[in-house]
This record gives sequence, structure tokens and C-alpha cells, in this order.
Amino acid sequence: MGVPERIRSRRQSLRLEPKEVAAALHLSEGAYREIETVEDELCDSLEFSTAVELARVLNTKLLNLMGEEFDYGQGGRISFEEVRELIIEKLEMSELHQDELSWDIDKFLDEPEVAFQYPIFFLKLLASEVGFDWRAVVANYEAA
Repeated sequence: MGVPERIRSRRQSLRLEPKEVAAALHLSEGAYREIETVEDELCDSLEFSTAVELARVLNTKLLNLMGEEFDYGQGGRISFEEVRELIIEKLEMSELHQDELSWDIDKFLDEPEVAFQYPIFFLKLLASEVGFDWRAVVANYEAA
């Protein structure tokens, strides 16, 4: 089952209408319907804060909606600030070069909480380039 199907199934099991979920997320019904029909919409387009809110409205964990396995007992959790510190450490040790990253991280380094405005794809890209588990960051901010 793909991400849109998991979201739709969860919404239906709670007997919520698409327009109710859309209103809770402050999205148009059409924008919400894309989340339930386009495979990469949740990860690639939706702001992280809205994805967290979606999981809260659907009373589940965001990683569950994404179909991601994560050991909450052993996996640990990572904050945006900890990701920032890791990046700075790697930059200072020349293990990482900012101009080689796939995303301009200047704003993130200045204000890590800006990541709430970025899609989850930002965390996935950064994780692969910097070396951390993006799921641990999502787990840190999940509402359920």
C-alpha cells in the first residue's frame, strides 16, 4: 500500500471526510486530495509542519503514514538543532562542503526551525549527504 492509500484508509477508518481534513490543515479540498492521490506529495511538497498536523488529525504517527519502519525504543530522536550542530561540526572538520549539498542550508543554519516550512524531502536529502537518520528527526516532532 502506498502513502496516499495509507492516508486515505486512515481517514476513512476515522470516518472523516476529505473536506474536514483539508479544513483542519488549512488547505483547499483540492490540495488535500492531491495528498491522497499523488505518491510523493506528502514527502516532496507538503510542509513538514503540515505533514505533522496531518498525522495528528489522523491520530497516528507520521512515519506510519509514510510506511517507514522505525524502532522508537532504540532509534533515538534528533532535533533540528542537533542536525545543525552535526552539519557545523562536519563543515569545521572539512568532512562536508556546503557548496556540495543539494539544498541551500544557509537559512537552516541560521534558524533550524525553518525546517518546519520545508518538505520532508529536505530531511531525506540532508540525511544522505550529512549522515543521520531522517526518520529520527521526524520521530522527534511527530504529534502522535
